[in-house]
Amino acid sequence: MGRRLLRHPWWCGACAVLLVLAVVQPPPLARVIKGWPPPGWRMVVCDVGQGDALVLAAGEGAGVVVDAGPDPALVDGCLRTLGITRVPLVVLTHFHADHVAGLPGVLRGRAVGAIETTALEEPADQAESVREQAAARGIPVGHAAAGERRRAGPLSWEVVWPPSGTGPGAVPSASTEGPNDASVTLLVRTAGLRLLLLGDLEPPAQRELARSPAAAELEGVDVLKVAHHGSAHQDPDLIRRVAPRLALISCGADNTYGHPASSTLAALHGRGTTVLRTDRDGPLAVAGTGGELRVAGD
Repeated sequence: MGRRLLRHPWWCGACAVLLVLAVVQPPPLARVIKGWPPPGWRMVVCDVGQGDALVLAAGEGAGVVVDAGPDPALVDGCLRTLGITRVPLVVLTHFHADHVAGLPGVLRGRAVGAIETTALEEPADQAESVREQAAARGIPVGHAAAGERRRAGPLSWEVVWPPSGTGPGAVPSASTEGPNDASVTLLVRTAGLRLLLLGDLEPPAQRELARSPAAAELEGVDVLKVAHHGSAHQDPDLIRRVAPRLALISCGADNTYGHPASSTLAALHGRGTTVLRTDRDGPLAVAGTGGELRVAGD
């Protein structure tokens, strides 16, 4: 067999190309081999273990990234399978390592327009690391606050939490009780779908959010990224108000925190919500439109 191949060098070259493609699996081929990502995907929850990393489709080859997970290699791999080469904006909901330590993987080989963070820069070492990485690449860093509205391609979003004035010296509120409650929270609109991304909000901030000027806009969303990896610390009134059709939970297999909590799963199932989780279902893609919501796993 080997001698026959040597007599036809073009066939050897073709075999080599096929072998490389099978190993590397560039994004267009990944669609063919694995059906991933699904056509018309709007949001992907990457499987980054015990952490958060989401991608919102913002045009051909472009995605807004919300959190970066704990591992640069994992988030970089997720973005590669999606074919993301341009990132108009990275939103880091708060500075815990399971949301920001993967930032080098987002920045690797991609054009990044800007980074937005919460104004509560705790833990300080993680916040400093983000600033240093951004400065080294000339990427501007700003603070997100409730009321901000932005667009990127077919995507639009509103920051609904935290309220402005959550930095040092601000008037104490739930949003300054700790990094989780200072999480940047986004209400995203795309293709007739509304997606609510809660970061790691705890019940004090969840209750304030439910009483905020944005509360009416949160009713009956299509997709909820469940707060804090589905922990037991959820405000039942907010879940009732939001009443999502689909709830997505980003958490690591066999994590030591008990995420997601059975009480949180019961509260969501009790509303008739479909619940999927990365520890069991792997990366998750939301596709379709407001009239036809679809979800797919890799």
